[in-house]
Amino acid sequence: MRWEELVGQKVRALRKAKGLSQEALAHEAGMAMRYLAGIERGEENPTLAFLVRIADALGVEPKELLER
Repeated sequence: MRWEELVGQKVRALRKAKGLSQEALAHEAGMAMRYLAGIERGEENPTLAFLVRIADALGVEPKELLER
Protein backbone atom coordinates (compact mmCIF):
# COMPACT_ATOMS: atom_id res chain seq x y z
CA MET A 1 0.00 0.00 0.00
CA ARG A 2 1.29 3.45 -0.90
CA TRP A 3 2.00 6.16 1.69
CA GLU A 4 -0.81 8.33 0.32
CA GLU A 5 -3.33 5.51 0.78
CA LEU A 6 -2.24 4.87 4.38
CA VAL A 7 -2.55 8.56 5.28
CA GLY A 8 -5.91 8.75 3.54
CA GLN A 9 -7.27 5.77 5.44
CA LYS A 10 -6.08 7.27 8.73
CA VAL A 11 -7.65 10.66 7.98
CA ARG A 12 -10.95 9.03 7.02
CA ALA A 13 -11.00 6.82 10.13
CA LEU A 14 -10.24 9.72 12.48
CA ARG A 15 -12.79 11.96 10.74
CA LYS A 16 -15.52 9.34 11.08
CA ALA A 17 -14.57 8.61 14.70
CA LYS A 18 -15.05 12.32 15.43
CA GLY A 19 -18.43 12.28 13.67
CA LEU A 20 -17.37 14.85 11.07
CA SER A 21 -18.41 15.04 7.44
CA GLN A 22 -15.82 15.69 4.76
CA GLU A 23 -17.36 19.12 4.31
CA ALA A 24 -17.04 19.97 8.02
CA LEU A 25 -13.44 18.77 8.26
CA ALA A 26 -12.44 20.58 5.07
CA HIS A 27 -13.98 23.78 6.41
CA GLU A 28 -12.20 23.44 9.77
CA ALA A 29 -8.89 22.71 8.03
CA GLY A 30 -9.31 25.55 5.54
CA MET A 31 -9.15 23.45 2.40
CA ALA A 32 -11.40 22.45 -0.46
CA MET A 33 -13.60 19.43 0.21
CA ARG A 34 -12.53 18.01 -3.15
CA TYR A 35 -8.87 18.08 -2.02
CA LEU A 36 -9.72 16.39 1.29
CA ALA A 37 -11.72 13.72 -0.55
CA GLY A 38 -8.70 13.10 -2.79
CA ILE A 39 -6.46 12.75 0.27
CA GLU A 40 -8.85 10.22 1.81
CA ARG A 41 -8.89 8.21 -1.43
CA GLY A 42 -5.08 8.22 -1.56
CA GLU A 43 -5.09 10.19 -4.81
CA GLU A 44 -3.44 13.33 -3.42
CA ASN A 45 0.02 13.72 -1.91
CA PRO A 46 -0.61 16.30 0.83
CA THR A 47 2.14 18.59 2.04
CA LEU A 48 3.21 18.64 5.65
CA ALA A 49 1.42 21.98 6.04
CA PHE A 50 -1.89 20.42 4.99
CA LEU A 51 -1.35 17.41 7.25
CA VAL A 52 -0.81 19.77 10.18
CA ARG A 53 -4.02 21.64 9.31
CA ILE A 54 -5.98 18.38 9.11
CA ALA A 55 -4.51 17.14 12.40
CA ASP A 56 -5.36 20.43 14.12
CA ALA A 57 -8.94 20.25 12.83
CA LEU A 58 -9.22 16.67 14.10
CA GLY A 59 -7.67 17.55 17.46
CA VAL A 60 -4.79 15.09 17.10
CA GLU A 61 -1.02 15.33 16.78
CA PRO A 62 0.21 15.31 13.16
CA LYS A 63 2.24 12.16 13.84
CA GLU A 64 -1.03 10.25 14.35
CA LEU A 65 -1.80 10.71 10.66
CA LEU A 66 1.46 8.98 9.77
CA GLU A 67 1.31 6.02 12.17
CA ARG A 68 0.33 2.62 10.85
